Amino acid sequence: AGLTPVFESLFGFITYIKLLELANLNQPIFQRMIIEAPGTYHHSIIVASLVETAAEAIGANALLAKVSSYYHDIGKLAKPHYYIENQTSYDNRHDKLSPKMSTLIIISHIKEGCELAAQAKLGQPIIDIIREHHGTSLVSYFYDKAKKDKDESIRSLTESDFRYPGPKPQTKEAGLVMLGDIIEASSRTLRTSK
Repeated sequence: AGLTPVFESLFGFITYIKLLELANLNQPIFQRMIIEAPGTYHHSIIVASLVETAAEAIGANALLAKVSSYYHDIGKLAKPHYYIENQTSYDNRHDKLSPKMSTLIIISHIKEGCELAAQAKLGQPIIDIIREHHGTSLVSYFYDKAKKDKDESIRSLTESDFRYPGPKPQTKEAGLVMLGDIIEASSRTLRTSK
């Protein structure tokens, strides 16, 4: 048992016991999320519920999928008020930024999340899922906004300027986190647009 953390680190795997420890919502990072990014915390809990059920249905590692869902957006702690689920007023910070700058901030939660996960020693499988959970998807809201901008230099930006760097999900669990993230965010948009 004493060598388990060494083997986890050397060979890039994560044990069932470690996943159970990380699933404890009393972890300091979750306490921080509840205070600094409550919308992100709530979103992550819902994504975890969706993803765990889906993983069980397809025979994927349900515990890894659930735990990774809890942590997938921890990078938003760096700038929580730039994410819509954490905005409590009508003052949207993106209104004062160019579409490209907004996109850079939104996309940065991946890098920030991977760094936080590495510092917390969450394990390579969770770090990989954080890195892959948006794949190479387009930040379409800001891309569309840029295409309508009066400034030619902003309109001339290409679609690749508004894409997550990837990679695309490499495992079933990463794919499920990506889908759960999209489904939860879409359902929130549908609820607020009614």
